[in-house]
Amino acid sequence: MQNKTSLENCLPVFQALSSEFRIKLLKLIIANSGITLKQLAKMLNVPLSTLSPHVGKLAASGLIRIAEEPASHGTQKCCYPKMTQLLVDFGDVTDRLPLYQAEIPIGQYSDFDVTPTCGLATTTSFLGSLDEPRLFAHPESVKAGILWFTTGYVEYILPNSSYWNTKIEKITLTFEISSEAPGVNDAWPSRIYFSLNGTRLGSWVSPGDYGDRRGRQNPLWWYGFLNQYGLLKALTITRSGCYIDGEPISSVTVDDLNLDSQSVMKLRFEVPAGTEESRGLTLYGQGFGDYNQHIRMLIQYRQN
Repeated sequence: MQNKTSLENCLPVFQALSSEFRIKLLKLIIANSGITLKQLAKMLNVPLSTLSPHVGKLAASGLIRIAEEPASHGTQKCCYPKMTQLLVDFGDVTDRLPLYQAEIPIGQYSDFDVTPTCGLATTTSFLGSLDEPRLFAHPESVKAGILWFTTGYVEYILPNSSYWNTKIEKITLTFEISSEAPGVNDAWPSRIYFSLNGTRLGSWVSPGDYGDRRGRQNPLWWYGFLNQYGLLKALTITRSGCYIDGEPISSVTVDDLNLDSQSVMKLRFEVPAGTEESRGLTLYGQGFGDYNQHIRMLIQYRQN
């Protein structure tokens, strides 16, 4: 989720992020949405009395929210990220870089080649039978809010709104994603690769295919024994390299891609066959998972 705000409103966020401990804490909450305070304290090896003020500062800044939820004995406090990106408006400046934002539906892929287990679903039903790769060519696939497969790829065409006198400075893509296990398996690491126009941008290992609780956006008919939610990740391509959530995944730069105003941009999510880490992927769109979004794109331009 991305929040846009003015510089004046950012002070609480800057103060919350002025601590290395709170940055580490925020990363854990983003990677483990819904984690309890007790679990955080155990992971960080600190007492609850030390942890609580830091969690409170993150909540007061708007970076996270804290919810009291039922537990086996009474209630427990759970932490959820409220944003994973912050866009700060510095006001009127010269040479401001133009921005372009778009959202690409999960089902609006332009090409695919997938193997079972696989399938698609809309917010009202499965799209045909499960484990039938041919159904990825179904005309109703554009309405899908979730898709999954074991090996292969799906490819999306990204809109390009650049003008003749601009170049792409940075591309940021956010999406909810997980592995794909038969059934569910929270410990099911899968290496997922990202490419743009045939150039491999790097890879990221999804820890698992989560089913320990219902996804917060899932429709009522979605079965409890199926994968429920993923992790919200941000893939960024800059002039210095490619990153997932700020961590480098390759040295490929946006300049290496030779993009201009006429470029067609094809983004591919891929799990190649034949490795121990080929454990599939699931993409969650609107109406599924924990985040009510498809693939969100933000492109920043610079003048030639």
